[in-house]
Amino acid sequence: MRNVLYWAGSLGMVGLLGLMAYLCLSTLGVLPKAFPQRRAPAPAGTAPLGFGEALAWAFAALAVQWAAALLAQGIVAGGLAGFWEGFWQRFTTAGDSPHYLYLAQYGYAAAEDKRNLIVFYPLYPLLIRLLGGLLGGRYALAGLAISQGCWAAAAALFRALAGRRLAPGGARAAAAAFLFYPFSFFALGVYTEGLFLLLSVGCLYALERRWWGGAGLAGLLAALCRTQGLALVFAAGYAVLAAGWRPRKGGGAALWAVAGPAAGYGGYLALNWAVHGDAFRYLYYQSIEPWYQHAAWFGDNLAQQYGMAVEYPGLARYIYIPQLVVYFVAVAALGYLYWRGVCHTAAVYSTAYFGMSYLSSWLISGGRYMFGCIGIFLAFGALPKAPRRLLLAAEAGLLLLYAVYYRQGQAIM
Repeated sequence: MRNVLYWAGSLGMVGLLGLMAYLCLSTLGVLPKAFPQRRAPAPAGTAPLGFGEALAWAFAALAVQWAAALLAQGIVAGGLAGFWEGFWQRFTTAGDSPHYLYLAQYGYAAAEDKRNLIVFYPLYPLLIRLLGGLLGGRYALAGLAISQGCWAAAAALFRALAGRRLAPGGARAAAAAFLFYPFSFFALGVYTEGLFLLLSVGCLYALERRWWGGAGLAGLLAALCRTQGLALVFAAGYAVLAAGWRPRKGGGAALWAVAGPAAGYGGYLALNWAVHGDAFRYLYYQSIEPWYQHAAWFGDNLAQQYGMAVEYPGLARYIYIPQLVVYFVAVAALGYLYWRGVCHTAAVYSTAYFGMSYLSSWLISGGRYMFGCIGIFLAFGALPKAPRRLLLAAEAGLLLLYAVYYRQGQAIM
């Protein structure tokens, strides 16, 4: 099975990258048009999302997650007694949450046992610090408020983005799939998911509208939030070229969209230098206890994850099996997007994001990370109605299942 996963994963990624390259180059006119007989029809319209509908999607995003949390509490505890205590414990004291809260209160340390927290990017803890100060030092509450507010806004913005490339019914289906992703409950807690989704989707939406300055600013902030923000460089570069950019025809403003994410990452490297005297010090701390992360080939990482599932069967259903399944779901979904010719810029971003996430060895948060691979949900919206309904029902069931596991205290990172 290790060999099967190695070769299937390797060939799947190579094929996906090749398909992306061919489709992008054909769109830019470098190669002949790709798959003209299979290209998706033009959407019915690209009118901006109305304020009322945007607000409805924002409320729906919060309603879905709170409903999952409440149902999980009822299943685990037999009622809602003690709900808030359990919610607070799981979403403010488990996983990476304490690290973000520590940075919000005390900042980065060059010595002692907290020096390895340089691996966490600065934007989210900075926002927690600012809002927490206004809330009288209630940093955990500030973290929850930021995450959930950003998640609600990201859901509305994603619906608007999907509407740029899909017909109305498909856009609604894509947005629903986004809300019901099985690990989307992390958007409720002190994690970067909500903030990063808002910034990355915002950057992609600005690229769609050719708002180059806004795209650059959103990309800069996204790259100060998570490593995968760098994937926006690829999306922005492609969007600029597809828009017919020419350096001598007033195209200089468009380069801000590409420079923004690169500048954000540069700012993070500058932080490493200021704190530790080494711009890439975070790579060292990622590679040692407790994270053991370094870059490795996709096939090797998949084979390793299977080995970990066999060695630790108690963790397999919570960590390793979901990561393996999501990998091949992403290959299929993104391949389908390219095959249909849907939402090229977001697909390019999602492919880069996907690759950056699964290059990490010793991966234990793949299910959560892939929440940000929005191309999966756009592919969902491009499917016919019947499979969309079946898959959405499966998503809802898995969301509740993993919310229950998380409420139980299982090792879902």
